[in-house]
Amino acid sequence: MRKKNLIVFDIDGTLTDSVKQHQKAFTEMLYEVGAAEINSEFKTFKHHTDTFIAKEIYENTNQIPFSEAKIIEFEQGLTEKISCSIINEIRGAKKLIELLENETDFGVCFATGSLRRPAKFKLKSIGISFDEKQLVASDKIHEREKIVATAIDNASEYYNVEKFERIISLGDGLWDLITARNLGLEFIGVGLKNKKVLIENGAETVYKNLTEFELVA
Repeated sequence: MRKKNLIVFDIDGTLTDSVKQHQKAFTEMLYEVGAAEINSEFKTFKHHTDTFIAKEIYENTNQIPFSEAKIIEFEQGLTEKISCSIINEIRGAKKLIELLENETDFGVCFATGSLRRPAKFKLKSIGISFDEKQLVASDKIHEREKIVATAIDNASEYYNVEKFERIISLGDGLWDLITARNLGLEFIGVGLKNKKVLIENGAETVYKNLTEFELVA
């Protein structure tokens, strides 16, 4: 079916129940690569992405650049730690992706602040199949807006669509809402943990999980 619309999915907390596992592994890897003082209030950083937060903490501690080799080391270790955890889906995630791809005119893509390898592991853990072009992570991009914008551009190429008529962003956190607003996208929240803060900041729809999802005009 030809795709004329698009849904951009965050991953952690939106498709996979993996926020705690990711944060634990992320903190452990920061210590392992040599960060001594860690601000675990990750939401306070300017950009809520793995690369930016790790870079800021590492460079503030060591006063040397967070090199590409160090990023690769960090990503590999992060993936190995997360792969030791059980990753479950947010209820309805896999079924929703399959429904959108097979039975609607909505394409899908994935935009995450996570590094790419752990993001791929999480999606595959819950049985979601995807093309490499459908996933944009924070490997070389620090800003959430640029990650989402790049994911949309890649999806346009993947689905051979010059411009999507409608784009909806799905996410579980305030950063997802702010990013969607900054890019002029529709937004739907997922999960009860941040429901109150999302609604207080203007989200009109926040689902408990993805079994509740329905497309409305």
